[in-house]
Amino acid sequence: MKLFQKTLVCLFIVLLSTSLYADEDVPDGLPDHLVGDVGIATYTTNLHIGTEGVQTLPLPYAFVDYKRAFVRIDEVGIKTLKMGYGYLEVIGKINLDSYKVKSPINGATLNRTDPIPLGIGTFQETPVGGFFVNAYHDFGKSHGALYELLYFAEIETYKKVTLYPQLGVERQSSQYANYYYGISGSDSLQTGYSAYTAPATNNLIAGLMIEIPVVDNWYFNIYGKRKWMGGGINNSPVMNRSFQDNLFAALAYRFK
Repeated sequence: MKLFQKTLVCLFIVLLSTSLYADEDVPDGLPDHLVGDVGIATYTTNLHIGTEGVQTLPLPYAFVDYKRAFVRIDEVGIKTLKMGYGYLEVIGKINLDSYKVKSPINGATLNRTDPIPLGIGTFQETPVGGFFVNAYHDFGKSHGALYELLYFAEIETYKKVTLYPQLGVERQSSQYANYYYGISGSDSLQTGYSAYTAPATNNLIAGLMIEIPVVDNWYFNIYGKRKWMGGGINNSPVMNRSFQDNLFAALAYRFK
């Protein structure tokens, strides 16, 4: 329920921010109407933390632009100054992961508040693919920083089925990583885990999205992503695998 409320709040912020530009002319390259995909999806995650297993959640799905506002699955924001093949963007990330640590030693649970990453970034849609460069500050309890560098290619295959392979790297600051994967002395007494302080860590990302035309302007999207955690996180006693997985399947209508 908290995640659903957070999603609605982020969407409200985008709509509210868009109204600030309602009376301005729309610059070249920015649509004056809704463009992109809107639908419903099932999101599945497995963070391999403690005894927590697969978590599945149905939520709205969107990858759309409207004037300066945009929603890109788990990102919402506003485009500001023109920059290269894109814009400098004020951006927020909707985190679909649940950082609840349940100890396999005694069953005790540590609840970590969901992050609230807000910052700046850019999406550069170049002739050789799309590049995302984002820098966030977590206004949640970690007060740490999160950085992303992602690349998407586009490959059209048989009967207009399109593949979008993804490669990237994520960096979590020491404050961010330690809040979610560290174990303090009191946490150690509560759960039986050894105390651990997580340092700043780089995580490698690879994923693939498959877009399948259904009928008219309807599309079915499947996306899977694996994140290989760096040593600073992977060495944490709460981790039971060296990677984390995300998957979603969405049925969406495309506005043109």
